[in-house]
Amino acid sequence: MAIRLTSRSLRRYEGALGRPAGAVARVSVARSGLLLKITDADGHIGQGEASPLPGHSAEPLAAVTQALVDVIPRMGEVDDDVAGTLRRFPTLATLPSARCAVEVALLDLWGQRQGTSVAALAGHDAPTVSCNAQPGALVDHDIEERCAEAIARGFTLLKLKVGGIDFTEERNTLAHLHARFPGVTWRLDANGAWTLDESRRRLDALAGLGVAYVEQPCAGAEVFALGERAVPWAVDEALLDAAHRERFLEDADARRGCVAVVLKPMALGWLTARETALSAVARGMGVVVTHMLDGPVALAAACELARSVPGAWASGLDRHAGLDAWPRVDVAQAQGPRVGRAPGAGLGLAVLT
Repeated sequence: MAIRLTSRSLRRYEGALGRPAGAVARVSVARSGLLLKITDADGHIGQGEASPLPGHSAEPLAAVTQALVDVIPRMGEVDDDVAGTLRRFPTLATLPSARCAVEVALLDLWGQRQGTSVAALAGHDAPTVSCNAQPGALVDHDIEERCAEAIARGFTLLKLKVGGIDFTEERNTLAHLHARFPGVTWRLDANGAWTLDESRRRLDALAGLGVAYVEQPCAGAEVFALGERAVPWAVDEALLDAAHRERFLEDADARRGCVAVVLKPMALGWLTARETALSAVARGMGVVVTHMLDGPVALAAACELARSVPGAWASGLDRHAGLDAWPRVDVAQAQGPRVGRAPGAGLGLAVLT
């Protein structure tokens, strides 16, 4: 089914973050992104967001902006086959955040037209998915206080950044936190900061400290050589390259020791992230959906992605510092320790101004 759009618009947002956020070695103090709006003749407004993250995304915001400026005039008519609609715009193939914006705007619009959520539109509408908090990095001077605050909000699963200069200090801090908060399970994220040899030693050294897994211990596809360790690992950045992603999904040896994939729709595109998630589930791995300090549209879309994946693991979709750069709007799905349904259709998100 095809419909004509009565208007399309693109607007840039940017602003400072209330507190620095990000990986140990790549801290962001400001954030920027693009809001795409598409409107049909019945007044439904679909919203999408493109927010590539410097230092993580391969595409700069300028290139994303130009691609969307070129594509928008050709979006006069769209189809409820979102993937098919995207094939009309091959320039977006190498720009996942731009592709994500168009995909999410279309999914939001069609969800509203059909009176259903984006998750249900995709084929699975879980009522809730559990969520982890992300208090910060083990090297932060106030990390214990921020862990206590997250636990007071009801979180029992906390994700901490690692990869500072002194691993021994990080391990000692984690041991202290584990002893103080015995009911908490920890996820660690190294963002590829360790070498392969360091990763092997450190995954074994973290045994007994309540660590569920370490995300992307070493850089890129090198992580596929880790194998079984005392503490398992999860893969994130290595999945950004399509060839590496295909190898990981098709090669059982590359997946050995890996318990989960960590997926960011802004880094892969919404549809590619979901396809990857379903492939991972079919291979017995967990799926964790998270963000790249995106805005509220992307957060709502990531929540819908998590709810659309059967058996999704606890996801990293709590409110975060990146939202400071955008107009304040309620993301109904982000409910602290749980990701839930929004009351409205589509993304269930108010229209940003």
